[in-house]
Amino acid sequence: MSTMTTCICSFCEKVINFPQEMLRKRGKCPRCQQVVLLVDNREQSLDSELRTLWYYRWNQLLLGMRMVGPIEDIDFLRLVQSGQITSSVEVMSPELTKGQWAPLSAIKLSVIEQNVQQRLAEQSRIQRNFIKRQQADAENRGKLQRAIRSALESGGLSTNHRKSIEEFGLAAGIPAHEIANYIAQQSNSLVREVFEDALSDGLLDQAEEQKIGQLAVALGVTLSFNADDRRRIVLCKLAHQIDHGSFQPATEILVPFKLAAKETALASTQVTWHEIVSLKKPQGIPLGGGFFLKHGGAGNAYLTTKQVSMVGALQSQKLGLSSVQRATRYVDGVFLNRSTGKSIFLEFDSLTEAGGSFALLLEYACSGDPVLGFDPTHQFVPQVVDAESIDVPEPSFSLDSPSSEPKYTFRVVGDHVGTRSHFIQQLQVGDPVLLIREPDNPFDACAVAVYDAQRRQLGYLKREVAEWFTHILSRQQVTSMVHAFTAAGSLVVGVYY
Repeated sequence: MSTMTTCICSFCEKVINFPQEMLRKRGKCPRCQQVVLLVDNREQSLDSELRTLWYYRWNQLLLGMRMVGPIEDIDFLRLVQSGQITSSVEVMSPELTKGQWAPLSAIKLSVIEQNVQQRLAEQSRIQRNFIKRQQADAENRGKLQRAIRSALESGGLSTNHRKSIEEFGLAAGIPAHEIANYIAQQSNSLVREVFEDALSDGLLDQAEEQKIGQLAVALGVTLSFNADDRRRIVLCKLAHQIDHGSFQPATEILVPFKLAAKETALASTQVTWHEIVSLKKPQGIPLGGGFFLKHGGAGNAYLTTKQVSMVGALQSQKLGLSSVQRATRYVDGVFLNRSTGKSIFLEFDSLTEAGGSFALLLEYACSGDPVLGFDPTHQFVPQVVDAESIDVPEPSFSLDSPSSEPKYTFRVVGDHVGTRSHFIQQLQVGDPVLLIREPDNPFDACAVAVYDAQRRQLGYLKREVAEWFTHILSRQQVTSMVHAFTAAGSLVVGVYY
């Protein structure tokens, strides 16, 4: 009884069973009826089996015999079909004629054509299978990552979970070291998401810090924060301490002047002092509307519970906080809009730990309202363009105009309940939203619900935020709008007043 072997049809991918003695002979596929070379192509390419090289020669008058080659079988057929190689021309192929020259008329061109057709079909089949394997591999890796993520979100990766994940990965052909890398990546990603979520409301309390630390320990992640992370942590912790009355000024702040009774030093930083002046003749940095920044010196600024003062080598400045109507933080400092006297801009880098803390404390000392440890995104001092050929519009400025920075930004929670996420996906940055108090809410009398302009509910403010913000809503008219969306698609609203 003949030993049977198999190959795959290059054209329709049907598995063909054939006797061993038919190996490297031609046969018809029972499904598509195409003639194929019967060679086991499950693990190897047929390219070398089907590819032939050709030479041809002819006798030129006066020049003698001329030979051309080697040329690919596809090019050889093209020359034959175009009549450039005629039936009288001698041809030779190391594969088909075994190196022997013969007239073209003696060559079975159909065999060459079948080889070319099958080779092209085989190349397409291999390409399709390669794409399928890539897709299957991507799907398996996606399943693996989702399984790892699901297990990690439960608070850790148990022995059984790890074993199941490793078995699935190895069955899918994913090496063990890649599985370990996926686990490490997903663990770090989850800790980072929890960290970002904790800072998303601009506040960081001890319970949130403990949650981050405990999760990192459970997942075997070493907490590593860069300088920007550490600065954000400091500001969010400071905002929480300020808002909950637990802030204690650093005892090492020494001021070069005498403090009044019940006056406490809060912070200090290096600043440049500017007055906002209205001038008919341009002088200083133009703000627009006839207002200019007038340089008032540079030095160390000291913030106390009653004043902000600057002591410089050549000049000193001072203003009482009671004269400040509003303090607005900017990337490049803090604008102090005063009810009496000239308004002031303190220029410094608020995106540093010292500068950010100073700005946050100054905002609170002037307003008494709760603060959040978010970074400002706008600059106060206009960018100077030094190019006469560029037509730069005059900046717009008014002492009474509202800040382009939101007073608060809040991440909305409960935004994935029901159809809320669908409504949120229809929003764009700048769209108006409504913040509605719910004093009759049976679960939280301080609850603040978030609605879009069509009065469709989008979610709520966080409980710990609503606890103090509801009192502001009860006495202050505010404007709120879509400020941003998080990487996970959550809604962040900005509040202006």
